[in-house]
Amino acid sequence: MEEELANEYGFEIIGVDPIPKGARRASALKIFNFWAMASASATTPLAGYLLYGIGLGNFALVVLLSLLIGLVPAALFSEMGRQFPVPALVVSRKTYGYWTSNALALLYTVVNMGWFGLNDATGGLILASLTGTNPTIWYVVMGVVQVLLVLYGFVWLERFYRYTAPLLIISYGVLTYLLVTTYHVNWGELMAQTQPVNWGSALTIILSFSILSWTYKISTSTRFARPYEETKGVSRIAYAVSPALGIMIPVLLMGIIGYASQAYAGNWNVAAVHFPVQSTLLLAIALLASLGASLAIIHTNAMNLYPATADLLTALQPFIKNRKWAQPIATVILGAMSVALAIAGILQHVVNFLLLVADLIFPYTFVVIVDWYARLWNRVPTEEFYERPKTLSGNFNVKAVIATAIGIALSAINANFALFDYFPQPVFASLVAALVYYALIKL
Repeated sequence: MEEELANEYGFEIIGVDPIPKGARRASALKIFNFWAMASASATTPLAGYLLYGIGLGNFALVVLLSLLIGLVPAALFSEMGRQFPVPALVVSRKTYGYWTSNALALLYTVVNMGWFGLNDATGGLILASLTGTNPTIWYVVMGVVQVLLVLYGFVWLERFYRYTAPLLIISYGVLTYLLVTTYHVNWGELMAQTQPVNWGSALTIILSFSILSWTYKISTSTRFARPYEETKGVSRIAYAVSPALGIMIPVLLMGIIGYASQAYAGNWNVAAVHFPVQSTLLLAIALLASLGASLAIIHTNAMNLYPATADLLTALQPFIKNRKWAQPIATVILGAMSVALAIAGILQHVVNFLLLVADLIFPYTFVVIVDWYARLWNRVPTEEFYERPKTLSGNFNVKAVIATAIGIALSAINANFALFDYFPQPVFASLVAALVYYALIKL
């Protein structure tokens, strides 16, 4: 059934249409591996740097608490993709209104481009460090490779992840070994806390760095998984939790590596560290491991570019005449614009970018979940998600917009409440938005 997804060149062209049932075969293990490789980026050790000083034990606890907070929404989105095999921004046409959701699709396209730029910059710096060349060259080279991969879509992305996963694990295993042995890492020292922990802020950073910034994208991948009605019991649970676990396990493990690398080598990006070894063999091994680690950039950035293409196609679908080339052209354009962000220096603004992600995406995620499970699932025919309404209410759902605006405002304001010292403010704001929306649709 793969021919239904691609043109004669093998480029995926399904766009935002429902995935044919015959092409929905991905197992829970494949979905887990897909998200683990998407999350296991050379940028992922940055998580350790962003929380550096709170102590390694506290860092691990923040990641585990983030998993607990994000597990339920991520699981619900995972199942949404199996219940209705389309991207979330198609579903939200019935939540926000057709044109309103399409406008949000354009906004989130820009957010995904930001993620692509961050990762492309990290990978370029690794290769520039290894070769002593200008990183801009590598921003472009890696961007081209990533665009080519995404042109072939989910089927080939999953295959690429499957076969490069062992190489990625070996590469980071080697780099960790070199870090521990050449810098004589004392893990006991890393447990020491050198600055106070603001749990709310720390959780916000990790949630926006990982699981809750990815949640609304999960259905873009699980729409290729076995249909919801064909599973039950343990199998259904496995599908529900596999994306969340796939996202957070690399954040925990690679964040620990980044924390240790910052402490002992002064650089969280362990793949760009110059290890003080005299052996030519060890230097060659370190070089090869760093090159292998650069594959992690391709993993993650493919998963940033792939849903970005889906978001853009959602927004532009009413204007698309040539379905055969719309998805490939959108992929190339977005890839080029994302590389431009890397060249412009988006990596220097990572914290502000993460906070912006939390403010804009978390409330949307929670409102869509409420609407899908309380109002839309099994109640709205598929064709209605693709028809352009002629009424104002069909294009602009004031209830969803009001609830989301409340969530964004509560997330963005500088509130000095004691609660937010322990609980992430954007998650609280998103829960309020979800409750407001539920109350409005029940009135």
